[in-house]
Amino acid sequence: MGTSISIPAHRAARWSPSPLLAGYALALVVGGFFLWFSGAWGAGFSGADEPAHFLNSWFVSLYAREALGHNPMAFATEFYLHYPKISIGHWPPAYYALISPVFLILPATPQTAMAVNWLVSALPAAGIAWILARLAGRGLALAGAALWALTPLALEGQAFFMLDQPLAACALAATIVWILYAERPTWPRILVFAGLAALAILIKGNGWLVGLVPVLHIVLTGRWSLLRLAKSWVGGALALVPVIPWYGLTAAIAADGFNYRPGPAYALEALAMNLRTLSDNLTPLGLALLAFALWSEGRRRREQPERWSVIAACVSLILATLILQSAVPADLDPRYTDPALPAVVVLALVGALHLLRRVAEAPRRAAAAVLAILLVAPGLAHVAAREPKADLRIDQAVAASVPGEAWLIDGSSGAEGAYIAALAVRDPALSGYAVRASKLLAESDFMGHAYRLKYADSAVAPTLGRLGLAGIVIVERDGMESFAHSAQLRRALAAPGSAFRVVETLPHRGRVGTTWVYRAAGSRPVPAIAAIRALGLPDKARGLTRS
Repeated sequence: MGTSISIPAHRAARWSPSPLLAGYALALVVGGFFLWFSGAWGAGFSGADEPAHFLNSWFVSLYAREALGHNPMAFATEFYLHYPKISIGHWPPAYYALISPVFLILPATPQTAMAVNWLVSALPAAGIAWILARLAGRGLALAGAALWALTPLALEGQAFFMLDQPLAACALAATIVWILYAERPTWPRILVFAGLAALAILIKGNGWLVGLVPVLHIVLTGRWSLLRLAKSWVGGALALVPVIPWYGLTAAIAADGFNYRPGPAYALEALAMNLRTLSDNLTPLGLALLAFALWSEGRRRREQPERWSVIAACVSLILATLILQSAVPADLDPRYTDPALPAVVVLALVGALHLLRRVAEAPRRAAAAVLAILLVAPGLAHVAAREPKADLRIDQAVAASVPGEAWLIDGSSGAEGAYIAALAVRDPALSGYAVRASKLLAESDFMGHAYRLKYADSAVAPTLGRLGLAGIVIVERDGMESFAHSAQLRRALAAPGSAFRVVETLPHRGRVGTTWVYRAAGSRPVPAIAAIRALGLPDKARGLTRS
């Protein structure tokens, strides 16, 4: 079969920081290309959660600049009454606190947020390169970084400002630190792991998966001695110190976002979807190579325990992700497998290396090229089929407003959020108000369930009139069915004698759709502040009071 490829033992591999930095730089290049190619750099926000994450971050920076030292809950309450889109509580605050200083230095724009997202989203490539450099050398480290950066999940992470990307980076970093702690249990290492674990959990609820990694790793490696170390238990306790109070306060609010009931039916459905997502991103061949890596490495785990420790940590990260996502009925969404994908890439490439060892010298390069093409095929196909990200022209719509006015916004959750976020950033003094049509004219829970209209058609125009609205923005996207309240609103605006007139018609860029801007006819209305504020806070947040 020819000369075999050498796969160095864990300690034998000569390692330096250069593969880590090179892997990160490679992912930045790939991510930057997709950011431009998808139109995400200039399109602004259109996803349902993007504007909330942006506004949460900007809110933290505004508090630091304008109200530091005052009651933050009171400031949040006041802010929400003006611009009802901040959602700290549904999501934890750590990522927002980390990136909020950026908005103290750079303009608070979608482009700034996407630049931060670009830098953060590429971080898992550095961790992949670190692990593969230890297992198989620099060449495979760079290949792993490139392969991961070209997966559809990693590419889409560059197009949307979300929490899944920093969570994936933090979970992988925590797993790497646990590998180091398992090698040499020291106080600095367990304290860093505890910090990363707490950070992951306070970035997003999925971060609890990090707590499963040590447990699974100990089971897979048989390193039960780690359980006898006081520092292991102290580290776990320290990770929980900032976490328990936060989740004790907000658990009921976060649970509003759960779309399913827990139980075996959901667990099986979630497990099947998550495995399918991993297969779609790396092909069934990638999962087969992963299985081959586990078989090959498992046979020699007693001969090379330190090497097996690294492999077992990757397996632990994958299993932790699948277990948590199958147990917690939040939702079925491909991006929830983001934390597992780097470990899947690592093991698939280790499996490929083991397979190539069994190929004769002459055809080995051709076989490696074929494997590479097959593994990157999903990402290349995704790039080829990717439509541009929708630009809803929110910046132009917001330009029609004047500080101190009240405006109504109607559209999808993402459109409402994008408009509110843009309006709020222009009004740090909180002089104006934004009103969501979905809350004014209808009722539903956090996820839009139990939806019902509040008013008959005849009551819509009087309801608009009593708020003193200066204008109304309607975002209409082709292929998206209008809400019943949206149809009511459009009928009221089209009726003879309507108090509002179209002043701008803004066709969307990248996707078919239109943003309509209506202005109140006649003199500038004065906001009915008492009526707008009476729309109030969500029921679960009514305990927040002003100081």
